[in-house]
Amino acid sequence: KLPTELKMGDFVVVRETDHDLVKEIADVILARTGKSGLRELSSKWKEALTIETLFYSTEEIYEKLQKAGCTRGYQAVRSWITDDDMIAPQSKQDLEHIAVVTGSGVLKEKLNQVYEAAQAVKAAHVQAGRVLSLQLRNRVASALKEYGDIDPFNIWDPIEMQVDDVGLVRILKIIDIGTPVIVDIADTNRLIDE
Repeated sequence: KLPTELKMGDFVVVRETDHDLVKEIADVILARTGKSGLRELSSKWKEALTIETLFYSTEEIYEKLQKAGCTRGYQAVRSWITDDDMIAPQSKQDLEHIAVVTGSGVLKEKLNQVYEAAQAVKAAHVQAGRVLSLQLRNRVASALKEYGDIDPFNIWDPIEMQVDDVGLVRILKIIDIGTPVIVDIADTNRLIDE
């Protein structure tokens, strides 16, 4: 579910690990379908930007992108540069701007292939997320049986448990929904304690 679809009384399972299971599962999915090389191909834009950071600051790269016609904000460009988990920018046009600004011949030449590879990698991540969610749901349900009697109406503190092949998970009950909070793009899909 998207965060906006959650309701009071729903439960959320949060994995606490630096281990990126979604990426690993996505790589298995890509390998099984004969597309294991797509992750490397989809990262050509990132390689071009990384080289650019050797000569220019993030602010200078952002200004160059703006002059080339890019309409993304500074935070988005900063994420392109700093977020190692980002598969690719949202649009092919973003990749075109990066190719122009970085002067990457490889990116210019393979722009369509890089874009298509990124879409396939993103799709594999979505599929991997579904696989992981199903695995978590089954394993957490099994682990909860071993945990003992739990009154689902009186869960105020997180329930923590170790789940095989997944790691430490916390089960949280949504007891209140406040007003929307603006979150830095680098903190997307992360649990932030107040």
